[in-house]
Amino acid sequence: MKISSSKSYNLIINDNLIIMRSNKKNHLVTNKFKKYHFDDFTESHYNLLLKTANKNYKFKNFGTKSKDPHIILRHDVDISVHRALALAKIEKKNKIHSTYFFRLRSEFYNIFEKSILSKIHDIIKLGHSVGLHFDLSFYENKSKKNLIKNLNWEKKVLSELLDEEISIFSFHNPDTKHALSISDYRLSEMINVYSKRIRNSYYYISDSNGYWRYSRLFDLLKNNNEKNIQILIHPEWWQKTAMSPRMRVVRCVDERSKHTLDTYDSILKASKRKNIK
Repeated sequence: MKISSSKSYNLIINDNLIIMRSNKKNHLVTNKFKKYHFDDFTESHYNLLLKTANKNYKFKNFGTKSKDPHIILRHDVDISVHRALALAKIEKKNKIHSTYFFRLRSEFYNIFEKSILSKIHDIIKLGHSVGLHFDLSFYENKSKKNLIKNLNWEKKVLSELLDEEISIFSFHNPDTKHALSISDYRLSEMINVYSKRIRNSYYYISDSNGYWRYSRLFDLLKNNNEKNIQILIHPEWWQKTAMSPRMRVVRCVDERSKHTLDTYDSILKASKRKNIK
């Protein structure tokens, strides 16, 4: 059964045997499918995870004072706002609230683009919160004074762009910078999700780079051994069908490329100009 294709690859899955065909070479990926749980990262499995979580936990916002077992669900939107909206709709159906963190400086999407901005507003209309996904590496001077200055600027831009109050932020790639050493609970009047206070209060699990970090989420939710959990989900890893992490990125990039070309074609058509190919 074919489950994914692009200009560069043709991915076929049959009885947990994955064949990645690139040009004339066949790359067989057998153990990786099970080892990295490729089939966990689908929309249908995401729906199952939310239903499983709802059995034993309440979903709360950052800053909650709840003493009951609960989950804080967040999304760092690194690559695809389209995928973010898809997950937001699934959460809405399960009556779950989450927080989506958006980057001002992304190599994969332009937050100022009309279609992207519209999708973020759709996420907000579904009842979800938004925050700033801050890339510390973009700034050379990393003193605390400059950090606060830069946080203030990005917060202001995002707030005005979305016409929403921005009261929370997350660092992009925190373990590759010195972001985890910044323990303040609040900076620039925003909650720091990597603050010492939050990290000490929640079991943390992440799907960074398209595979489970620390634990497999389904097992964690099913075993119900942790009282409070912070779950970090990157929307780009969650597709309609199972595939390797790199193929998920290829798919996002291909769709982005197609959209850009379609936009170019539509502009020429609307202006009745020649589209010379």
